[in-house]
Amino acid sequence: MFSAGHVTKKPSLEQPTQAVGKESFAWLKNWYPVANVADLTTAEPSAHTLLNIKLVVWQDSSGNWAAAEDRCPHRLAPLSEGRIQDGNLACNYHGWQFDRQGACLLNPQSGQSGSDPACRSKGAKARAFPTQVGQGMLWVWPESGPHAWLDSAMQSPAVIPELEDPNWPGSKGDVFATTMMCNWDIAMENTMDPSHANWLHDGFAGKWEDAAVMTMRLAENPTDPKQGFLVTHDGYSKKQQAAGLKVLRKFTPPCTTRHEYQYKDGSEMLAALYFVPSSPGRTRVFGKFLFRNPGKRNTLLSLAEGVFSRIPDGFKHNLFSGRMTDQDALMLHGQDYAVRQDAKRWRSYFIPSSADMGVVTFRRWLDGKAGGDVGWAGGASSSDLPPQLTTEQLRSSWERHTKDCSACKQAIATINRVKTGLTVAAGGLLLVALFTTAQYRSAISDTTLIELGCGAALLVAREALAKWQLGYYVSTGPVYNFRKKPAQ
Repeated sequence: MFSAGHVTKKPSLEQPTQAVGKESFAWLKNWYPVANVADLTTAEPSAHTLLNIKLVVWQDSSGNWAAAEDRCPHRLAPLSEGRIQDGNLACNYHGWQFDRQGACLLNPQSGQSGSDPACRSKGAKARAFPTQVGQGMLWVWPESGPHAWLDSAMQSPAVIPELEDPNWPGSKGDVFATTMMCNWDIAMENTMDPSHANWLHDGFAGKWEDAAVMTMRLAENPTDPKQGFLVTHDGYSKKQQAAGLKVLRKFTPPCTTRHEYQYKDGSEMLAALYFVPSSPGRTRVFGKFLFRNPGKRNTLLSLAEGVFSRIPDGFKHNLFSGRMTDQDALMLHGQDYAVRQDAKRWRSYFIPSSADMGVVTFRRWLDGKAGGDVGWAGGASSSDLPPQLTTEQLRSSWERHTKDCSACKQAIATINRVKTGLTVAAGGLLLVALFTTAQYRSAISDTTLIELGCGAALLVAREALAKWQLGYYVSTGPVYNFRKKPAQ
């Protein structure tokens, strides 16, 4: 339910002053999802990044997932290029081996095992991190040391329980994962800013002519930095407002956002999203859209959702990493560089309407309760951006999603088999046509023409499938929907 007594004053750019002695958000003392377990391989270690910490992840002999810093203490070589030996992580450079807590088990150059002094030395220990599996994702606590394992055991991840609630259709199955080519704070602004949907995503998630003036209010703003905040608002389109839409947008640090869409007829939609700061200029997003009672609002929508739920994940994932994500990518990537190059940073924004209340509240939380920036490791800051990407690079579905998704790569393998089958079938028809003509030494018959026509049709179908595959899994088509706007 919505809270009463919402704040209605306009948002302010004024930066709050953090009182001396107040608790500040501890970035390292929290759980973060880093991968879908279904996308991890048990055959070899894999590389990931969290808070600018390069991680290596592998599965031990007990079937538990382990994580460590992706560098061998011997000569700082990447452990993610190594191998798994009896559930332990072995460096491919010199063969040193480590267990899930980073203890050195083998030093081949000294001929020593874990019980020998060289292996027991503090310098021989890999920097390991606590892990756990929840909601189909691998979560990592990015702090190491003697207290990290105890601290992590005493705190649960800030999860969205509906992702495991059977009363919400669509809760089964893996969450969708993608990479946003922008800093975490820019991605968080975007998710707290629904009013852009009708404009940036015109023709896909709304229409320009359907945009409506939206009123956003601050409903909850606890002093505890771990509690985040809650904003509420009405519909941002005329259609939504006519349907009596009310929305709650809740941020729970370090990375959890839930957007509850409630219609007056009882239908609901929940956007359950985790925004994970990977490195400066890169944000990993895990999430899912859940619906409940959609039939009360739209019978056709209910039917479409039922059909959609039966489509294999690999054939529907890039529906959410396609053109709409392209639009966000181009806008947010450019904004990110503009913000870092501006001396006043985000305070150069001119935001006079309540529609930006979520953005301002988030900035107040980050500046006043969390140190003003993500707690990046290694002394990095959000200004340490990688080289700016081209439009073509930003539109790469392969880089954002497909290369890390086992379901999509499996779908690609299936499509490749279909393409091979079409090629073989077309070739077979051509050979039959040639054999028939040669056998009877006659002019091309109607049957031969049919065989040639069918073969040609199969080749055309193969090329069409290949073109679709390239556009869907690797890159996309036109970014914007430049349809003619109706006269105002």
